[in-house]
Amino acid sequence: MSSNNDFRELGLSEPILKALNGMGFEEPTEVQKKAIPHILSGEDVIVMSKTGSGKTAVFGVSLLQMTDPEKPGPQCLILEPTRELAVQVDNDLKKMASHLPHRTTAVYGQHNMNKEIQALKSPISMVTGTPGRIYDHIQHKNLITKNIRFLVLDEVDRMMDMGFIGQVRRIIRTLPPNHTTLLFSATIPGEIRRLCSAYMNHPATIEIESKTMTVDTIEQKHYRVRRNEKRTQLNRILLMERPETCMIFCNTRAAVDRVQNFLIRKGYDCRSLHGDIPQAKRMRNIQQFKRREYNILVATDVAARGIDIDNLSLVINYDVPEELDGYVHRIGRTGRAGHDGHAISLVTGEDIMTLYEIEEHIGTLIPEADLPTDQDLAKCREESHRWIQYNRIKSRPVPVSRSKGGRKKSSRNPSPQRPQRPQRPKSRQGQVHKAKETVPEKKPIENPGQGKSHPPAPDKVSEAKKPQEKPSGTLKNSAKTQQKTAEKSLLHRITGRLFGK
Repeated sequence: MSSNNDFRELGLSEPILKALNGMGFEEPTEVQKKAIPHILSGEDVIVMSKTGSGKTAVFGVSLLQMTDPEKPGPQCLILEPTRELAVQVDNDLKKMASHLPHRTTAVYGQHNMNKEIQALKSPISMVTGTPGRIYDHIQHKNLITKNIRFLVLDEVDRMMDMGFIGQVRRIIRTLPPNHTTLLFSATIPGEIRRLCSAYMNHPATIEIESKTMTVDTIEQKHYRVRRNEKRTQLNRILLMERPETCMIFCNTRAAVDRVQNFLIRKGYDCRSLHGDIPQAKRMRNIQQFKRREYNILVATDVAARGIDIDNLSLVINYDVPEELDGYVHRIGRTGRAGHDGHAISLVTGEDIMTLYEIEEHIGTLIPEADLPTDQDLAKCREESHRWIQYNRIKSRPVPVSRSKGGRKKSSRNPSPQRPQRPQRPKSRQGQVHKAKETVPEKKPIENPGQGKSHPPAPDKVSEAKKPQEKPSGTLKNSAKTQQKTAEKSLLHRITGRLFGK
């Protein structure tokens, strides 16, 4: 069945079908199949779904179809927790409306206020923005809400964590009483339930959330490191992993800057993302990372939720997150939409108890792996050198091949000179590896990223990494047994760690 037929069965119009086809969407995702018909029927809807499930298209195509561009606007108001998300959603809406007369705009902090005012004075169907800036425009009568027919509350749990619920309530009170509300959240805690009860009319509830806290396609492991060796070990791990794209998470802005400067000195082309970076530069760094103009992004948790990055191959927790849900949000950047993912955490002695709490929170063990040795690095010295040099000089995006399920497809062929890394040994989920005592190297291995640059030779490309085998159907279908086993293993592991070492 073709993609057009799949989406047509949801009741979408030809211009929208044409736009989706041009964007490379092959077929609707599960959340799109379940939620779009409810929205098109005029119902209030609550969608519980993890990030990366295709929910932007859920409200995007539905509202574009139900909004009349000839009527005065704006008719749709979309609230996002961060500036990055507001810009991303507005860009997606513009693509979905490419064959329609609709106009959209985004408003957010640190953006030119005069430009936003001028945009709001023009015929606009949809406005996307952060709660603070939206409410500011409403107060100054730049944004007229009397014609709002649809309100979208996206990433509501994140807005609650950031303290925006009060502003959201004040915004809702300015809207016409008969508007339709669409609410999207990974979880529905008590405060959000009270919000739904107060401002929604018998909403249809759709839950796509997986039973476990993490997805099965993410391979997780951790390394025991000494605090004063974290950056050195990070470099060695990167040389062994050689990821196509990687996000490195730190807990503080200062740590982000230190790690980025260290990696630049080692020859990596990497950028950073945190709250002290000017908004224009933050957006530029995100867009360049999406286009694969560089392959390593060092960030605080400002980037851990909602930023859509295709096929992110590796997430590294340079710092163990301070909040348990923060771990889930971080590693959720990889392994999205059915793709394999890989997450690594650097764990110091001070982080051990937090690691145990994370394991208990997600209901599974995070296996320990042995740190790379000098011998390991020597074996892959040539491949590491080609990898780091390639990513220093890369100036064109790497094509992304995507499969079905609302995912984009690529029409370009990969570069024949792209060095591929050899198959990495895998750690079985739940298996405990004994940590080797880390001894500071008297003579560290020479960094392959330093020295004279040579383009990668196509005749010396290493063997491609084989995709990780999926868990068997038997394992997937025995969730309760697996959970009990994991709990017993976790208790045994914690006891062993506390008394056995």
